[in-house]
Amino acid sequence: MKCLMALLLTITCLFSSVQVPSGVIADRPNGGIRQGLAMYSQPEDSIDVVMLGSSHVNYGINTAKMWEDYGISAYDYSSAEQAIWISYYYLKEVCKYQSPKVVVLDFFAPAAFLDGYADKYYYLKEALYGFKFSMNKLQMIETAIDGNEDLRKEFIPSYFCCEEGSDEASLSADWNKDYSSFKGYTPSFKSASIETPSPNTTDVKAPSEKSQKYLKKIIDFTNERGIQLYITIVPYKLNVGQQEGVTQEEDLRYNWLENYLSELKNEGIDNVYFDYTFKHISDLGIDYEGGSHFADGSSHLNYYGSTQFAKYLSEDLRQRYGEELLPDHRGDEKYSSWDVNVEELKAEVAGEGWEWK
Repeated sequence: MKCLMALLLTITCLFSSVQVPSGVIADRPNGGIRQGLAMYSQPEDSIDVVMLGSSHVNYGINTAKMWEDYGISAYDYSSAEQAIWISYYYLKEVCKYQSPKVVVLDFFAPAAFLDGYADKYYYLKEALYGFKFSMNKLQMIETAIDGNEDLRKEFIPSYFCCEEGSDEASLSADWNKDYSSFKGYTPSFKSASIETPSPNTTDVKAPSEKSQKYLKKIIDFTNERGIQLYITIVPYKLNVGQQEGVTQEEDLRYNWLENYLSELKNEGIDNVYFDYTFKHISDLGIDYEGGSHFADGSSHLNYYGSTQFAKYLSEDLRQRYGEELLPDHRGDEKYSSWDVNVEELKAEVAGEGWEWK
């Protein structure tokens, strides 16, 4: 075991990054690869709030508005259908380079996707290819593939050797690009009307045992480091079926989470807060049925919706944790990349013919 660990550590030193298949980042640029690459470009110890979760975070939490209106330096460290064990390893990775004061964890994925989810490995490339090679990454791969030998053969060998001209070798230059002005958020410029959610707030069902295990790991990791853990639910259409023959019951798992965290609080673990947004949806200012805040018929906020949710979230974070923990960094040269991000997003919004809000 000692020899194996020494070998892996040696390899880790020799290979500092993963080679990213160009087709993946071109076809699905917002699935997590760009979020991963850009995290390494952020100024050291500049991210006060890191958001973890699925595409709901990517499209739903507007970091530019959190900065422009509140001076909160936040980063959306999301990936498509991000399993909570992926969130755990992402959290460990970001804490190598940053010292976040608050972690915002969206609980949609562990509530919606159970062990038998048919497409559970579909977005693994997006989760992995923007992640530098390290022991942390090896552990993440092993956790994610559930002992699947085919996946192990697919993902692990390509990190050690790549044939010239292969997909794995074609995007190595991307690790040298400056992504510092990208903060993980991607606006959507579509509009859709969806039904206002009506959650069942009494019945309870637990997430998978694996999700429970990694939720506890995230809680322990943040608690040990004095990080505040703010668990939320980015607004979406509740209980939409993700696969045929499976009844979605996310609300029942949100009920479980509420009970579980209450038990932990009684045990003295007090760094965790859960904002059960579906219980007070009117407070968020999100327009479900009017068609102004959603991009599609099930899941994602559009630019206006993400702006509104960012306002709600920023005000709650600032009120809950205070400016001492989450200071206003506007005007500080160290955080100038957030100013650049705002200007880039303004240009994109104008180019789409939408109003800056």
